[in-house]
Amino acid sequence: MHSIEQSKLLLEAANRYAQEITPEALKYLEGRGISERVAGLFSLGVVTDPAPGHEQHKGWLSIPYITALGMCVGFKFRRLDDGKPKYGSPLGQKSHLYNVSDITRTSSRIVVCEGELDTVIVSGVLGIPAVGVPGVAAWKPHFAKLLSGYDVVYIVGDNDLKDDGTNPGAEFSRRVAGEVLNGIIVQLPPSMDINEFYTRNGVDATKHLLGVPSVQ
Repeated sequence: MHSIEQSKLLLEAANRYAQEITPEALKYLEGRGISERVAGLFSLGVVTDPAPGHEQHKGWLSIPYITALGMCVGFKFRRLDDGKPKYGSPLGQKSHLYNVSDITRTSSRIVVCEGELDTVIVSGVLGIPAVGVPGVAAWKPHFAKLLSGYDVVYIVGDNDLKDDGTNPGAEFSRRVAGEVLNGIIVQLPPSMDINEFYTRNGVDATKHLLGVPSVQ
């Protein structure tokens, strides 16, 4: 667990990175359907002056994990070039639910996404309460307790069939659905995540996919 002082330092870093977001990062996010306004809501930024432990991610997109109480408990970083690996996080960082503050919103439904930027699309762009988990290995059993009380928990894993026949996104969806109450797996088209589905099909189609009725 982070101390108050550690969380304060992490929040200062998150705010600094958000203030230093670059045109390159904004262009990348815009291509994924995330406007500068929405990026600001989630304090997305760029690591230009790395905090201790973030040095190897200099120049990467920063995605802070901010709690409902406004504390920062961690980061995910995403490359803005074609290098590998695409994502990274500080060494030794524990797993947390991303965008956990959405659990405090009054709603009969919530969406569990496989990934942070997918969560930004569902929560920040579509306006549907959503939390994120970066893959099946990051899911922890106690997360299910935080998602109790909803009429429906929609689970959206990437539909990413690999060359070896495995599908980590499908595994993620099955794992979460097996542990939460009232879970429903959302099936995406092959080789798509929710972000790609949104950019190709738009708001109405994505809301329909997630069980939100169209306004007549």
